[in-house]
Amino acid sequence: PQLKMSAPPLASRRAVLGSAAVIAGNFCLGEASAATAATRLPSKDDVLIYVGAGCFWHVQHEMTVAEQALLGRDGNSFTAVAGYAGGNRLGKDGKVCYHNMAFDSDYGSFGHTEVVAVQVPADAVEGFVTAYVDLFDKSGVRHDPQDQGGEYRSALGLPGGVKNEKSMRVLTEAAAKKGMTVVAGKGDEGDTLRDRTIFVYDTTQFPFHAGELYHQYHNDMTENYGKKYNALRDSKATEGALAISKCPGDAKLTGVFASGDFASSGIFDGFFQDKSVND
Repeated sequence: PQLKMSAPPLASRRAVLGSAAVIAGNFCLGEASAATAATRLPSKDDVLIYVGAGCFWHVQHEMTVAEQALLGRDGNSFTAVAGYAGGNRLGKDGKVCYHNMAFDSDYGSFGHTEVVAVQVPADAVEGFVTAYVDLFDKSGVRHDPQDQGGEYRSALGLPGGVKNEKSMRVLTEAAAKKGMTVVAGKGDEGDTLRDRTIFVYDTTQFPFHAGELYHQYHNDMTENYGKKYNALRDSKATEGALAISKCPGDAKLTGVFASGDFASSGIFDGFFQDKSVND
């Protein structure tokens, strides 16, 4: 699959959460595509970066496409995880959670934005920086401009932040072609939709916080990425690559996590998930 922008959705995620998706996506999950690079499996020497450009459902899919295209990875080796970063505050026990009725550790209230983390070889970071900028259209507008607020601001987490000179050169040049500016992130910023800013964070100063399990490998608002893609959530949770959070949104999953029986439990059927992929 090629790294390209998808058609913009028509309504905000909050307005359609749980609705049926209408666009099928192509994905190579079991094996690397012939068009991809030589396989580079995850390694202890990899570095963690994170990217944010609106809703993390779409961004997670696009980062797995990048892992496949740039590193030859597949469903058995993808490392992309949806979560939060860029805020200066944490909740009880270090939690950062999605919006919830209990107002428990709300990521928006704490100044975080939605991001997706990937683990990549140090010499591949610049390729992922380029793939990140490709998420924006030619005018520097993200995929889902209808979702607005600091929770959706443009963010890039790098080891060393703006002091990562090699990555910054690639980022600044690619962003400039789309009328975007690059600045050091200080945390708790507002939306970047109108001024086309990309905030760059130091991943040590602004670490990544993994999101709830139910958000992982989720269809986008108007794109159905397919059953195999959605099933990665179960398989990676079973193998320990993903875990159920202590946030309210994952409370329904606790018993299933204890048993390890994700697939047969039906726990995800209709749970913030497009019913079409559970048929």
